[in-house]
Amino acid sequence: MKTKVIFFGNEQLAQGIKPKTYLFDALVNSDEFEIAALILTNPNPRKPYQIEKAAKNAGVPVYFSKKNDEILEIIAKYDAPVAVLASFGKIIPDSIIEAFPCGIINIHPSMLPKYRGTTPIESALLNGDKETGVSVMRLAHDMDAGPTFAQAKVEITADDTKQSLYEKLAEAGSRDLLRVLPGIVAKNAPESPQNEAQATFTTPLTKDLSELQPALKTAETLFNEVRAFAGFPKSKATFLGVPSVVTKTHVADSAATELDMLCSDGKYLVIDRLIPENSKEMDAKSFLNGQSNKKSA
Repeated sequence: MKTKVIFFGNEQLAQGIKPKTYLFDALVNSDEFEIAALILTNPNPRKPYQIEKAAKNAGVPVYFSKKNDEILEIIAKYDAPVAVLASFGKIIPDSIIEAFPCGIINIHPSMLPKYRGTTPIESALLNGDKETGVSVMRLAHDMDAGPTFAQAKVEITADDTKQSLYEKLAEAGSRDLLRVLPGIVAKNAPESPQNEAQATFTTPLTKDLSELQPALKTAETLFNEVRAFAGFPKSKATFLGVPSVVTKTHVADSAATELDMLCSDGKYLVIDRLIPENSKEMDAKSFLNGQSNKKSA
């Protein structure tokens, strides 16, 4: 008989990504576990979460609730010894954690105790890190402070976007979750306490971060911002009078087109792709050709 698991969250481990259901699917397809219920906070009638579709396809009941007493009532319907959480969007109180004999297991996309908080993927990109990781941890009273059961390092390449890095981390987290969850349920999985002295904390992203500022920042800093702010809050600039969202760049010693930005370190942020206002994403050459055609028309 498979062990029942309740799943909390929509797997949106970063802002502005297109979340895929790596963790949910790993449990659904497992020979040892079955998801008894999916609990989310806010429904989105216009565009259901991807995980809602996955749950429907798997025949998993979906519940929406923010209220602790309602969540406890949902939990009481199922004989699940453990829960898995991935981006629930609500602080889980001790009463809900303690409702599971084996606790709630959180998948956090960083090498804890580094990058606790809500934006670990974005923070790794913003800081130009060459690697990050994912931690399978026990949910505790303090945010992201519980002991870890497994951690996997993931390389960050210059070609990585926020989306691709999220996918790498979710895949690695899925593998580790399936590997350690049997021991967690059996209550014999080794746990490693975090070193509080090494803890660092992330900050939320806000819309006022989106404007590119080449006069104040280096090209490398802006290159990292474009990757970290993809989807939200986005990286914005005005080119030839057209407000645009910049989606892909690279750093160079010289400009390739008139769109490229001379930055504070004397290097250029080369604009590879952008989304002009009221238009679709395009490369820099297509944008310049379009503007030239408008002038000659």
